[in-house]
Amino acid sequence: MTDTERVEQATRSYLDDYPEHEDTLEQLHAHEQDEESWAFDDTDLDSGTFGELVSRPFVENAPDGDYHFADRQAVRAVLHGTEEDTSTTDRELDLDIALPAVDRRALVGLVGTLAVLVAARSLFFGQVFVNGRVVSPANDSYFFRYWQAELLARSSGAFDFGMLSTIGELTRIRPMSHALNWWLAELSGAPDLVAAFAPVLASVILGLAVYGIARTLTGDRRIALAAVLTLALTPVHVTYTALGFLDHGPYQYLWIGVIVYTLVWLAVDVQKHQQSGTDNPAWKHVQTPRAWAVAGLLALGTGALAHTWGGSPLSFVPIGAYFAGRVVTDTEAGVDPFVGNLPALTGVVVGSLFALGAHLRWGWHESIAATVPVAVAVGVVTLAVLAHLWQRVDLPALGLLGAEGVLGVVGIVLFRRLRPEDVARLQERSDAFFNRETATETASLFRLDQAIVFGPLSQLGLGFYFALVPLLVLTYYVVRRYEPGWLAAVAFAWYYLAIATFQVRFAAKFAVLCAVFAGVGLVYLLSAVDLARPVTIFDREPPEGPSLSLPETPTIGAYLVGAVGLIFLLNLIFVPSLLSQIQYSDEQIGAMESVDERVEELNQSYPDNFVLSEWGENRMYNHFVNGESRGYGYARGTYEPFISDSNPDSYFNNFNNRVGYVVLTDVDAPEGTIQDTLFEDFGAGNDSVAHYQLIYSESNVRAFAVVDGAVVRTQAEPGTNVTVTRTIQTAGEQFEYRRTATANNNGIANIRVAYPGDYTVGGQTVSVNETQVNNGATVRAGN
Repeated sequence: MTDTERVEQATRSYLDDYPEHEDTLEQLHAHEQDEESWAFDDTDLDSGTFGELVSRPFVENAPDGDYHFADRQAVRAVLHGTEEDTSTTDRELDLDIALPAVDRRALVGLVGTLAVLVAARSLFFGQVFVNGRVVSPANDSYFFRYWQAELLARSSGAFDFGMLSTIGELTRIRPMSHALNWWLAELSGAPDLVAAFAPVLASVILGLAVYGIARTLTGDRRIALAAVLTLALTPVHVTYTALGFLDHGPYQYLWIGVIVYTLVWLAVDVQKHQQSGTDNPAWKHVQTPRAWAVAGLLALGTGALAHTWGGSPLSFVPIGAYFAGRVVTDTEAGVDPFVGNLPALTGVVVGSLFALGAHLRWGWHESIAATVPVAVAVGVVTLAVLAHLWQRVDLPALGLLGAEGVLGVVGIVLFRRLRPEDVARLQERSDAFFNRETATETASLFRLDQAIVFGPLSQLGLGFYFALVPLLVLTYYVVRRYEPGWLAAVAFAWYYLAIATFQVRFAAKFAVLCAVFAGVGLVYLLSAVDLARPVTIFDREPPEGPSLSLPETPTIGAYLVGAVGLIFLLNLIFVPSLLSQIQYSDEQIGAMESVDERVEELNQSYPDNFVLSEWGENRMYNHFVNGESRGYGYARGTYEPFISDSNPDSYFNNFNNRVGYVVLTDVDAPEGTIQDTLFEDFGAGNDSVAHYQLIYSESNVRAFAVVDGAVVRTQAEPGTNVTVTRTIQTAGEQFEYRRTATANNNGIANIRVAYPGDYTVGGQTVSVNETQVNNGATVRAGN
C-alpha cells in the first residue's frame, strides 16, 4: 500500500467513526490551502474530539507548531467522494480529468504579471498608433505586413483553405507565420490591429506556458509568477515581441514554450507515477488521458515550429538531445524508456509528419524544414526502442550513451546518402549562421567590447544572473538523480544559450527558459533574506496547493515589493532603451506622411512613388507610400553609393525612373557629397540641384521628391551664362535657389529647375507650375 492509499484509508476510517465531522474536514482543508496549517481555534470541535482528530495518521504536526494533513490531495479525494478502490481505472480517469481548485490569489498574481507583460510591450503605444496608422517598429515587420496584405487580396475568407497552397507558392519560407497573420486578419477584419497586437497576444500565451513550466517543475506558484514576471521584463524578449512587431519571432517563442511545457508535463507525470511506488509507472502514464491530450499539443507545437521561420531545423536539435538523455535516465531509474515516452514520442512523430505533409501538399518551406523533423522523429523513436531493449537485457545504463553515439553517426551517414541536397543546404545555412555579420543582432551575446558581462545584462537583464546558478545546480542534479522534467528545461536552456553566444538574436529564445530558472533564483534569494518561505523545488505539491499566501505583516510586504522592484530596476532601464532603438521617430513618420500626401495629390503609382532611404528603414516608408515593402535590396545597394557621390543631378540618370523620393537622415558626411549638398544645403547654393525638390525638413530627417524638372528656355548671347533665381520657401525652410546654364551657338539657354513658382531670368519673370516640373516640360521666357 502506498502512502497516499494509507492516508485515504485513515481518512475514511475517521469519517466512518465521525461522519458528522465531514464539514469540519472540508473547512480545515480549505483553511490549509490558504494558511498552510490549522489549529484548535480554527475548528468548532471540543478539545477531546480535536485530540482524536489530530491523533489519526492522516494528520501531522506542521513546522509552525500547528497541524496539517499528511497528504492534502488524498484527503481531498476522500472528501470529494471518490471510490474506495484506488486501483480502479474509473477512479484514475476521474482524478485525471478533474479541474484543479482555483487559487484566487495565484490567479490575481498571474493576471497581474501578464498585465506587466502587456504594459512593457506597449510602452511606445503612441509611436505605434499615429494619426490612424499602425506604425510597426523596426524594418522586418513590414515584410510580414506585405505578405499579409497580398494574401488578404487573394483570399475569399478565413475558411478559404485553398490559401494554404497559395501561401506555400508565394511565401515559401516562414509559411506558418504568414498563415497566422493572414488568418487572424481575415477572422478579425482588422489587419492593422493584428499587426499591432498579434506579437503581444503570442507573448501572453507564452507567459501562460512559462507559468505552466515553472509550476509543473517546482509545484511552487511563487516561482511560476516570478518566472512570468522575469519574462515580462526581459529586454530582448520585450523588444522582439513589442506592440506592432509583426515578425516570426513571437510565434517562434510561443511554439518553443509550448514544446518545452508539453515535454516537461509528460516527464513529470511519469516521475510522479514512479515516485508513488506504482509497479509500472510507464504504463500508468500511458493510461492517463491527459497525457495524450498534452501529446496532441506537443504535435501542434512541433509541426508549427517547423514552418515558422527560415532556420527551423535548428529548433529540433534540443528535442533530439533531450530524448537522447531522457532514455538513458529512464533506463537507469527502471522506467521503461519506450513506453514511458510513448505519448511524447507520438507527439514528435505526428508533428514531424505534419511538417512533411505541409511541405509536400502545400509547398510550405524548403525541404529541410520537413526532412530534419522527420529525421529527428525517426532518431528519437529508434533511441527509445534501443533503450527499451538495452533495459530488457539488463546492460549498464551508461553504456547506452556510447551506443547512442554510434547510432548518431550511422544516422548522419544515412541522411547524407539519402538527402545530399538537404545536407548541402544545411551547410549553406550553417555558414550563414556562423559568418553572417549584416546586422547588430548577429553579434555575440558575450561581446568583448561589452566586457562580456554587460551583453547579457543589457539583453536579458538581471534575470540572466539569477538564472545562472540555478541552471548550473539543476544541471548537476539532472546528472545525479532522476529528474526528467528538469532535464527538458536544462537541455533547451543550454542549447539556446550556446547559440546565443554566436548570435544575440537567439537570446530571446533563451529568455523563455531563462525566465524559469530566474524564477527559482529570485524566490531562493527572497527566502534567504526571510522575505519568503523556503523553497523545495523537488518536493512538488499536489495541483491544488500550496496556496499563495500574503506576507505576515504589511512591513514584510513592503520590503518584498521593494526588493522585487529593486531587482528589476535595471530591466526597467534597459527595456525602454532597447525598445526606443526600434521605434520610428516623429520626424521619420512626418517624412513618410509628407511623401504620402504628395503621392496622393499627384495620384502616383509604383515605381514612380518608390522611396529611397537607408535600408534599415526602407520597408517602412514604402509600406505606407506604395505598399511594396517585400524587400530592401535596391535601397541597400543604392543608397550608400548615392549619398557618397558628389553630383546629385548626374546620379539622377542612374535611377532609371526607379526612384520617386529620397529620404535622408543626419549623418556625418564629407563636404561636397550628395549627403552634404542635399541634407545640409537643401540642394541650394551657387548652382542648385535640378532634380530634387525638398518636401519635408526637420533637424534629423529631410525628404526630397525626385523630379524631371521643368526647363526654362531663354535667349542670350552665345557662350554667355544665364541664371534663374528664386527664393524658395518650403517645408519650413527658406533658401536662395539658383540655376545657371550657358547659351549655345544659337543663343538658346536651357535651364532646368526643380521647383514650381516665379523665376527671375535676365530681368524678366517666368512662371513654372507643378505639372511642368513633374513632367520635365519646357517653359519659354519672353524676350
